[in-house]
Amino acid sequence: MSTPVRLRLYASICARNDYYIERIRAVADSLGLNYTLEKITDDGAIDRRGLQIPCLYAYCPGCRVTSSQLKEADQDARCTPALEIDGELRFWDVPASDEDLQTALSALV
Repeated sequence: MSTPVRLRLYASICARNDYYIERIRAVADSLGLNYTLEKITDDGAIDRRGLQIPCLYAYCPGCRVTSSQLKEADQDARCTPALEIDGELRFWDVPASDEDLQTALSALV
């Protein structure tokens, strides 16, 4: 039996990220991928991964807006939500599309 692919979603505590993790799970399951999936919301773990959480408390203009505002100040910034696949960050700033998830994960089946 092969080692499971390790998927980790670094994210804020947000209903949008709950939906994102369900989309990741649905794509992985549809491919028959052997995987583990973990949602990381710990600020320390997110910081150690070099990610920033641009969320605004009590107001949500959306990931695309908050990430672009942060990138105006720091072009190299990587923001949550960020998906790590077997230790490599593959998607960050905004949730990956279903097509991008399909492409990335199908290469691991």
